[in-house]
Amino acid sequence: MNAMTKLALTASVLSLLLTGCWDRTEVNDLALVTGAAIDKYDDTSIELTLQIFIPRGPGGGGGGLENSNKGGSTQTSLVKSAIGVNIADAVSKLQEKMPRKIFWGHTEIIIFGEAVARRGIRDDIDYLMRAPQPRERAFMYVCKGSARQILEMNTRVERNSSETMREIGKSKIILSVTIVDFAQMLANQSGAAALPFIELLQPTTAKNHDQTESFINQTAVFKDDKMVGSIDDPTTRGLLWLRDEIKTAVVTVTPAGTSGNVSLRLLKSQTKLKPLIENGKWKMNVWIHTEDDALQNTTELDLVSDPEAVKKVEAAMDLDIERRVGEALHKVQQVLKADILDFSGEFHRAYPQEWRQNQKRWNEIFPNVEVTVQSDAKMLRPGLSSVKSSKPEEERVKEVD
Repeated sequence: MNAMTKLALTASVLSLLLTGCWDRTEVNDLALVTGAAIDKYDDTSIELTLQIFIPRGPGGGGGGLENSNKGGSTQTSLVKSAIGVNIADAVSKLQEKMPRKIFWGHTEIIIFGEAVARRGIRDDIDYLMRAPQPRERAFMYVCKGSARQILEMNTRVERNSSETMREIGKSKIILSVTIVDFAQMLANQSGAAALPFIELLQPTTAKNHDQTESFINQTAVFKDDKMVGSIDDPTTRGLLWLRDEIKTAVVTVTPAGTSGNVSLRLLKSQTKLKPLIENGKWKMNVWIHTEDDALQNTTELDLVSDPEAVKKVEAAMDLDIERRVGEALHKVQQVLKADILDFSGEFHRAYPQEWRQNQKRWNEIFPNVEVTVQSDAKMLRPGLSSVKSSKPEEERVKEVD
């Protein structure tokens, strides 16, 4: 047998080992889940709602599923619900109604209704972490009232509400938490966690069909997987400073001795926590450094050529940050008594021996931790214009006369 014959025989044998595409799954056979909502149905059941993406051809006519949701999120999505004792049971019942196989691989958001969040969501997180398809990087939210209404929310800028909420989560404007982030929070020493809390409002005008402009951003606080309370929008900003999660913001302050205000755009922010145990007293030093530029100046301060004016604005910024952080600390320490700031982790790393001795008492220690906040705001870009927006002194005198 010559070499060519041997080569041909080997190639023939190897070709028998190739599996080909016998077990392929075409995208046209899949129902692509972009968002999921979990609501309480009764004491033993939940309602699972899925937002299904409708693929369409280039001409827009495309052979995809038609939208049966009259109040639906957009013409590119279908919203379907089913009742079950848990998520897995509800998914199986939804599958019975769907001509395509439900596929979680493109899930962008998971939303919990307030009622089911207060009952406890550990079992739901267990499914989302255990099942192979749901994305661990999907963003999580809690909704006041029914979570289904978020998936049915009208949108115009993005193709559906799931993509809208994903973009908001990525922007870091509000608290941003993924499934894996939340699971890690529940597993930490304190057992406390936080999720963004949304309250959907009516559109501002009858002609405004985009409801993404009409919801309130808050924070839902969890202890041992149950929602125990919420933090309002202004206080949430202080919470983001403490957690070192604020990436973009516009802060408006009123410098001392002025009648106008200055709006500052955040360029960079860094928060450092330094724990200290001294004479049996547990303390936490918080240092916040920000770098900003002047976005708008309605005062008479000359921010371009007067260093003292810049210092006044920086001092006002420091006071504003420290006030917001103080409000957030009061809420989580004295009212909710939930360590969503990971103070426990900081003390554990800095004082491992003391932590082991007092770990079981942490819920008693946390409300009494003495926190010192020091803000260091720096204005790097005062702007190129020194034009004052207010009227000159002589014009104001004439108006008075």
